Amino acid sequence: MAQPLSLSQHQFGIVVERNLAAKMRDGITLYADVHRPDAPGKFPVILMRVPYDKTAATPLNYVHYFVPRGYVVVVQDTRGRYTSEGEYYPLMHEAEDGYDTVEWAAALPWADGLVGTAGQSYHGATQYLLPHTRPPHLRC
Repeated sequence: MAQPLSLSQHQFGIVVERNLAAKMRDGITLYADVHRPDAPGKFPVILMRVPYDKTAATPLNYVHYFVPRGYVVVVQDTRGRYTSEGEYYPLMHEAEDGYDTVEWAAALPWADGLVGTAGQSYHGATQYLLPHTRPPHLRC
């Protein structure tokens, strides 16, 4: 007989830092909301880079699941979308911007230096284009 799924329990509240600036290698600034546990310490980071608005429902589903369980969730508007600077050319800058953002996120005061990515659709494409650039702090 199947057993019910047992999820880890919530341990933390959520603190949101809105519109933190991440400078890309070409001088363009991309903006991210950082959702972090309401507790002292450093935590692993889950990065989502989205062209659909960082405050939309899909990224927030990840926030409400992972942050209470001890992760920092960084949700960034991609280049040229919503709060971020630059021109939007689908997928053109995602590899380099992803690298720069992973390294920026790893250095945040709440980050333990380990960064993973999450998402599907365009979010997934931003992940697919990232690993070949080999950001030192990217783990998955």
